[in-house]
Amino acid sequence: MNKTQDVSQVKARDFGLPDYFDMQAAIRHTKHVGGWESTKEIAAMCQLGPDQELLYVGSGSGVAAIQIAQTYGCKVIGVDLLETMVAAAEQWAEERGATDRVEFRVADAQTLPFPDDRFDVLLCESVNVFIPDLQKAAREYVRVVKPGGYVGLNESVWHSDPPEMGEKLMYELTGQRLRRPKEWIEMLRSAGLVEIQDRTYPVQMKAEMRSQFSFLSTQDYLGILGRTIKSMFKDPGTRQTFRTAFREPRSAIDHMGYGLYVGKIP
Repeated sequence: MNKTQDVSQVKARDFGLPDYFDMQAAIRHTKHVGGWESTKEIAAMCQLGPDQELLYVGSGSGVAAIQIAQTYGCKVIGVDLLETMVAAAEQWAEERGATDRVEFRVADAQTLPFPDDRFDVLLCESVNVFIPDLQKAAREYVRVVKPGGYVGLNESVWHSDPPEMGEKLMYELTGQRLRRPKEWIEMLRSAGLVEIQDRTYPVQMKAEMRSQFSFLSTQDYLGILGRTIKSMFKDPGTRQTFRTAFREPRSAIDHMGYGLYVGKIP
């Protein structure tokens, strides 16, 4: 990014990301597959606990990172490519009184700005489907986690073969490059992780929405709704995002799931 470029003018597409990330930053709301239930499960798989330091890669609007810190009593550093996302996350942290346990920074998963062996656990949810060089990112994940620590991924998968053109359409419309479970497992294994655990589930949209309400109040959602309506009126990109959502290849959704993949640093 050009240092003289106004942050407000830097868009997701400048990083090769879909336009809807700009909308998510504006309304201060991001989500990941499986919702809070999947986060709790992968945290348990990583043996996350009090007094540990967690790196949350792709922290988005920061709500999940904040909830993790407040639930598990750990210190969390969240990183995201977009400064607008980091700003949204910092605002949530301020509103929720979590600034003593959560910190947010701008960073790329492929070049993490941290020393070797810094963190006890690294989590990354619904992010790697957008990363160009998975092996480079995986090497960075392993580098910054201590020996004996854990790397955990929560990512969308094809749990069965999608219809013809399903993969191509999914990528063109959403920017996500879904993979089969074995590919995520191989990503961790080839990076040198051991004792790999994997669990795969079907996508259950209603259950995910319910789990979001476990830590977002009605007032929170009213605020998100208000910001969404405002963005719809002011921003052509938001309107295009909603048009794109309605074009999503519905026939492919039945073949989608999400997987939890955890490996240990030897």
